[in-house]
Amino acid sequence: CRNKTLHSPHPCVTIASILLRRQERSIMTTHGKRHAKQDIMDARWKLFTEQGYDETTIAQIIELSGNSRSTFYHHFRGKDELLFSLAYSYDSDYDSWLQTCDRTLPAADLLLAFNHFVLNNLEHSPYMDLFASLYGLQVATTGTRHILNPDRNYYKILRKILFDGIKCGELKSDYSYVELSQMITSAQIGLTYSWCLTQRSFSLLQYGEFLLTPFIESLRAN
Repeated sequence: CRNKTLHSPHPCVTIASILLRRQERSIMTTHGKRHAKQDIMDARWKLFTEQGYDETTIAQIIELSGNSRSTFYHHFRGKDELLFSLAYSYDSDYDSWLQTCDRTLPAADLLLAFNHFVLNNLEHSPYMDLFASLYGLQVATTGTRHILNPDRNYYKILRKILFDGIKCGELKSDYSYVELSQMITSAQIGLTYSWCLTQRSFSLLQYGEFLLTPFIESLRAN
């Protein structure tokens, strides 16, 4: 071998080959970590939906996911954080809505359509039985308020519609697009919380549209 070598039992081990193997191991490790996290999340949903949040233990999640306890705590601080991540699972649905919606619609109509999609998605969610635990723990704990995380795609989409609508003159209000976003979000969260408290005794979609449609229509520029 004429290439420069490191001190190695094998005379043909070059620096390049060692660095390449290190890079490959790094890629495999990162890939493995991503798979491990996804396996834990898949196990979480299966157990949470089949036997409920309170009846599910971390040990069961670890066993079903096929990971170690240390791997679990590498990705999550505890069982409650697994539940809180439910808020982010809906963001992919909102992204899909954004990709398929008619963006030529006036801003007020886009807001009405997005409100309809959000409420309908929540009302028919396979995870609706977890909402009470999710909202209750977010109120009771002192950690990150994942439901209110402004970096979620839900908030980005809502703010974008409002910002663009105000900018092009399709929406009119004395409030900023950020304040309007907070109003709509507060109404949707409040409705969902009430829906959970009353054990889903009313249609979240129908009642939500009944309350929010007049507000959204009031933003439509004449």
